[in-house]
Amino acid sequence: MTVDALRMAGTQRARVGSEAWWVFPAVPLLTAALAFAWILRAELQRAYGLTALGWDLAYDQQVVWEITQGHGFYSSFARANFLGIHLEPIFLVLAAVEKLWPSPIVLLIFGSAGLAATGPAAYFFFRALLPADRPASPWLAVALAAPIPFWAAIQEAGGDFFHPENMALALALLAGWAGLRGRRVAMWSLCILTLSCKEDQVYTIGVLALLMRAYGAPEVRKHWRFILYLGGAWFLIGTGLVQQHFRDYGYTDIVYYRWLIGLNPDVPVSALAVLEALFRPGAVLMVAGIVASLGALPLLAPRWLLLVIPPYLANVLSEHVPQNVLHLHYVMLLLFPLIVAAGVGGRWLLEHRAMAPATALALIVPALVIAFVTGSLPPSLNASTYLYSRPNAVAQLTDAAAVIPAGAPVNADSALDVWLANRHQINDFPDMLDASCYVVIDRQAYLGGPTHLDKRQQELEALPTSGRSLLYDDGRFEVWSPVTD
Repeated sequence: MTVDALRMAGTQRARVGSEAWWVFPAVPLLTAALAFAWILRAELQRAYGLTALGWDLAYDQQVVWEITQGHGFYSSFARANFLGIHLEPIFLVLAAVEKLWPSPIVLLIFGSAGLAATGPAAYFFFRALLPADRPASPWLAVALAAPIPFWAAIQEAGGDFFHPENMALALALLAGWAGLRGRRVAMWSLCILTLSCKEDQVYTIGVLALLMRAYGAPEVRKHWRFILYLGGAWFLIGTGLVQQHFRDYGYTDIVYYRWLIGLNPDVPVSALAVLEALFRPGAVLMVAGIVASLGALPLLAPRWLLLVIPPYLANVLSEHVPQNVLHLHYVMLLLFPLIVAAGVGGRWLLEHRAMAPATALALIVPALVIAFVTGSLPPSLNASTYLYSRPNAVAQLTDAAAVIPAGAPVNADSALDVWLANRHQINDFPDMLDASCYVVIDRQAYLGGPTHLDKRQQELEALPTSGRSLLYDDGRFEVWSPVTD
C-alpha cells in the first residue's frame, strides 16, 4: 500500500472516529442506567421488606428531616448534633429535596444514582487521562469504566443503603476530569461537593491535588497546591474546630484504634496481631478484586498505587467490624486512589505498547465475572436471598403506626425506624428507651447491627408489666403506649 493510501486510510479512520464520538460515552451511560435501576430495586426490596436496618438509613433520614424542620443537624440516635459525628453538609442538598418529598426513598435514590454515576464519571476521567493520540484510548476508557457500577465494592456500598460516600466517588472523578481538561470552575465546585460528603474525603482531595500536579491542564497544574490547601483547611477547620465544637471533645472514632497502644484489654497488642489485622483475608481479597477488575493496570503505576495504603491501614487497623474487612461503605475511600493508579498505569501502557480495541474491550469480561462471583446484591453469588425476598409490609406498619400521634417519641425495632424516622425523637428498641416513648415491635423483626438481642428480649418480656398499654396488635406489629401512672 502506498504512503498516500495509508494516509487516506488514516484520515478515514479519524473521520469515522470523530463522527461516532458519542458511541463511547453512551456505553458507560447505558450501564449506569442499568446499574441505577438494579441497585435501587435491591435497596427498595429490603426497605419495603423491613430488612433495612435503622443504622444508618434511619439515622441519616432523621437528620435530613430535622434540617427540613429547621432543627439543624440534630440526631436523637446520638442525642447530639450530627456534625460532631460526621461532617456531611451535603445533607443540606438532600433536605432541600425532602422538603418536597420527606421520605427515606429520596436517600436511596441519591445513593443509588451516585454509585451508578461512577461508570460515566470514570469514563470521562480515563478519557482525559489516557493519551489522546492513541486509537485504543477510548476503548480502554470504556472497558475500565463500564463495569465499575457492578463491582463487588460498589455492591457492598449499595447493600449498605445510603451514605454520602456513595456520591463522593463520582464527584471526585468528575473533579479529576475537570482539572485534566482545564475546567477550573467546575473542578473547584466538584472538589467542594466531594468534601461536603464526609470528612474523610480530605484524603481524596489530597490524591486529586497530586494528580493535578503531575497531569493537570497547565492552568490547573501550576496551582495544584491550592487544591491541597483546600483539603488541609477543610481538615483543620472542619474536623479540628467545627466537629470538636459540636462534639464537645466527646466520642470519636479514634477509640477503635486504642488497641494498637494496649488500651483495650480484650484485644492484646502484638506484632502477630498487627500482621493479622493488616492481612485480613476479606480486606485483601476486596483490594485484589478491585485491582483485577481494573485489568491489573494499577500495578503499572506503583508509586500511585502506594496512595491506597493510608486508607487501607485506617480501615484494617480499626476494631470496628465491618470496617476492618472493607465491607459495606467502608471500601469506598480506597476506590479513588485505585482508579487513579489504573488511569496512570493505562496511560503508561498505551504510550509504550500498541493495543488493539478488542484487547482493551476484553477487560470488561473479567471485571463482570469478578463482580458476579464476589458481589453481594442479587443475582451475585454472595447475595443473601432472604434479605431481598420478604414481602412488602410497609402499608401494614403504617396502619399500626397510625395510633401514634404525629411527632410523638418512638422506640421501635431497628428495621421499622426507617419508616418512622420523621420525628424529633426516634431510637431503635430498646436503646434509650424511656417512659415517654411509644414502642413499636415487629414479631418478625429482622435484627442486626447494634441491637443487643438479650437486652431486647428482656425488655420485650417486661412490656406487659411496665405500665404501658397495648394500643395495637395485628398479629405482627404491636404498638405500646408511653408509661402511664
